[in-house]
Amino acid sequence: MKLRLLEQKRVKVKKTLTIVVLAILSAITLISCNRDKNVLVTEIGFTPPSRRTIKTSQAGTLYLQGQNQHLKGDLQGAIASYTKALNLNPEYSSAYKGRGLAYFDTGDKQKAIADYNEALRFSPNDAEAFNSRGNARASLGDNRGAIADYTQAIKLSPNYAEAYNNRANARAALGEKDGSLDDYDQAIILNPRYAIAYNNRGNARATKGDKQGAISDYNEAIRLNPSFAPAYNNRGNARAAQGDRQGAINDLEQAAAIFQRQSNNELYQQVMNNLQELGQ
Repeated sequence: MKLRLLEQKRVKVKKTLTIVVLAILSAITLISCNRDKNVLVTEIGFTPPSRRTIKTSQAGTLYLQGQNQHLKGDLQGAIASYTKALNLNPEYSSAYKGRGLAYFDTGDKQKAIADYNEALRFSPNDAEAFNSRGNARASLGDNRGAIADYTQAIKLSPNYAEAYNNRANARAALGEKDGSLDDYDQAIILNPRYAIAYNNRGNARATKGDKQGAISDYNEAIRLNPSFAPAYNNRGNARAAQGDRQGAINDLEQAAAIFQRQSNNELYQQVMNNLQELGQ
């Protein structure tokens, strides 16, 4: 079976990214890595609009408008609002970050990186901007550059669990199995309810041949988030590798149903391909 649903078809680094969930508290991107049949998940931070943290100004109002438009899926509208805010305040680092994420979600990673560069020029100690730039670099296949950015994010914010998770994904893409496991471990220590990190660590364990350890991690990811389709897909693949055909089919069917509800047609089709390989 040639599909592992991995945090990188960028944050799977297949090298194309799809936003699967843009929740009110954060945006999570599922990136699928076509090197195998498992799915890795890279987390893309998105700070929800908060008027309490924005000074009352026309630029601040436009920034909030851009965030709300992004949350509603209006990426071009968000970009336009952030651009207007920057025209009024060319040193508005948060607006550069917001526009960078909007560009990232449209698939224009180079413009995203350019905006993150500007954000860091005005706020050089912004860990979130380093993490976001790392995501964009990883999505373009520059995993070394991504690791450098994630490392800087961690240096600036040692409790930044998402940066550990994302750095682990980049390390996994480079074949650094032990380093990626260490980072997933640290992400989970910092956030014991981090379903994404459990899923990704399961993939890393599976890669090292620890199928039972992988299944244990997928179990925990599903316990923490019963609607987490990648973990069902990955557990199904691990069960298939152990010869548990019916258990694998049950998990893959559950993953397919969730991806279909989310209108994630690409990952839905990957799971259906996995099921076909099992004779379903």
